[in-house]
Amino acid sequence: MKIFLSWSGLPSRTCAERLASWLRYFSDEIEPFVSSESIRKGARGLDEIKRQLDESSFGIACVTRANLGAPWITFESGALSKEVDERKGQVVPFLLEGSHDDLEAASSPLRQFQSTRAHDEEDVLNMVRTINSVLRESAKRHPDNTRVDSLFHKVWPELRDSLASIDLTADAPEQAPPRRSTEEILEDLTSLMREQISRITDLEQIVEALREEQNSLPRKRSRFTGVYEDPPRALPVTTGSMGTEGPE
Repeated sequence: MKIFLSWSGLPSRTCAERLASWLRYFSDEIEPFVSSESIRKGARGLDEIKRQLDESSFGIACVTRANLGAPWITFESGALSKEVDERKGQVVPFLLEGSHDDLEAASSPLRQFQSTRAHDEEDVLNMVRTINSVLRESAKRHPDNTRVDSLFHKVWPELRDSLASIDLTADAPEQAPPRRSTEEILEDLTSLMREQISRITDLEQIVEALREEQNSLPRKRSRFTGVYEDPPRALPVTTGSMGTEGPE
């Protein structure tokens, strides 16, 4: 059974790698795939990822607040949801921090799936049970979580401590914008509004001053005014030597 672990950003990648290693405790039939570890040297990365997406029966997206809207994790999760539906599998957003409400607030495509909080023992146990059910069903075996439950409680502390050591601030600043309170946002908006009002007031004063200056200037007669209204001037006439009139 292939499990595709999707990640974006350093903390998410570390989570995917540690989770992949830990899931192997539960069955030799589990084959986790993490692109940072599982792509063979010399293989074409995108082709290998596409093949693994096509063959996976279960998907886990390792989510942090920094990668909620990451295009890559959204793409992989969308592809996974299509493939695992055909195999009666599932996609699970594995939340390294926050809750499902964060997926809703960010309008993440992952919000349609039932999430698992990485540091909640009961949540993680339910995820492992689901993986076991998909595995047994695909092998046409009766569902049985007895062994899984017993093993889980022995190996859970290892995963719990490993995930707790992940530095969630390791993503670049542009990937993880600081979360701000509503009061801070409102203060910034108020400041921006005041600045815009001040600029508009200054602009209005400049326009009014220009109008007053224009009104105070003496009006200049256009060079074309009255061209066709003034009577034509008479030309001086002299008498020529031949006794004819003509211009001087």
